[in-house]
Amino acid sequence: MDEYNTNSSFSNRTNMMMKTLTSSRINDIHKKMVFRYIWGKERVSRTQIREYFGFSKSTVSGIIHDLIDQELIVESGQENSPLGRKPELLAVNSSGPIIVSVLLKDLGDVEVALIDLGSTILIRESFRLFKKDPPQYAIDEMGVFIQNIIARFPRQLCLGIGLGVPGIVDHQHGVIEYSAHFGWKAVPIGPMLKANFFPELPIVIDNRTTAATLGEMWFGKGKKIQNLICINVGEALGAGIVIEGKIYRGMMDGVGEIGHIQLIDNGTPCFCGKMGCIESMVSLPALMKKIGKNYTSEGAAVQVLREEMTNQSVRSLLGDAFSVLGEITAILTNILAPEKIILTGALTRIDPQRLLQTIRLKIMEKALEPLARKIDLDLSSIHQEKEVLWGASLVMENLFGIQNIH
Repeated sequence: MDEYNTNSSFSNRTNMMMKTLTSSRINDIHKKMVFRYIWGKERVSRTQIREYFGFSKSTVSGIIHDLIDQELIVESGQENSPLGRKPELLAVNSSGPIIVSVLLKDLGDVEVALIDLGSTILIRESFRLFKKDPPQYAIDEMGVFIQNIIARFPRQLCLGIGLGVPGIVDHQHGVIEYSAHFGWKAVPIGPMLKANFFPELPIVIDNRTTAATLGEMWFGKGKKIQNLICINVGEALGAGIVIEGKIYRGMMDGVGEIGHIQLIDNGTPCFCGKMGCIESMVSLPALMKKIGKNYTSEGAAVQVLREEMTNQSVRSLLGDAFSVLGEITAILTNILAPEKIILTGALTRIDPQRLLQTIRLKIMEKALEPLARKIDLDLSSIHQEKEVLWGASLVMENLFGIQNIH
């Protein structure tokens, strides 16, 4: 009886796997693979696709037909070939579907943008939520604002809405489990937006630093990097982690909350309610408070701190903040051994070369020598005006990410 049950259980599991891997599912995976290949190469021929993947001519023909029919790619001229018929080249359709990107910052600023598949920002507008507003009011205000933006492109197919938010996020269910700055707990922002405003659109909610990390993988310097850390520091501090080409999330999607590591006992109070967190030493609001100035926005804080760098005390304060970032970066280097670390966010725009040099020296001083020597430390190429691409990357990954097959 035991043997029968074991065999029966194995048979059931096998049947489940076979049902999962239908021809439709395989074709969907192949389409994602081909689209990502075209995205990475920018212009590519059908022959290159066949040779790269080992697909048959008919398989590639069918996939290309579907991607063109869905307006995701277009034929884009011919290859420069000295002999014979010149093959048609394929490219992502920059005049096709659009994506809505939304970034909610820690202190209430909201950026909303429409982005095409050529990475062009068609519209970008912003407004501010008040942290004391109840979640329902804030989400309704956000929904109306997004609706008004989408209405300006009524004929364009929208692939979805990507929303990067602060805090711990259950990305599978679109719930902000905890946001220290807003004081929100278990707020189902995705379902609320979908039910009240966008029932037909995919809505992807994720932590803003995870969005920044995916932004680097889709639009920035993280392309083709299998083991990556993206450190985002501005109003807050967080780290996005990529292991073997996939975002690592940890329990409750809570990975990367490095800003809330208590480094100093009885230190400066932090938004999370604890004392001496790293964020309270390196974030822009904390730095502005230390020089006796009010914090109003990331842009204003960057400008003030740049102008004050001739003041030795401010220069020393920034040096201390850069050094603390270097300490935590060295720790992450030893723990995760990434190929590349990308630094992004508003703090990186104040004195970028000094920041990079300070962190590199700390890594060499504190991390294991072979890792420190090999690691590629870099600043993001996605500058302030392009950060809205982060939200678009959430939609791209949702649609074209290659998931593990179980």
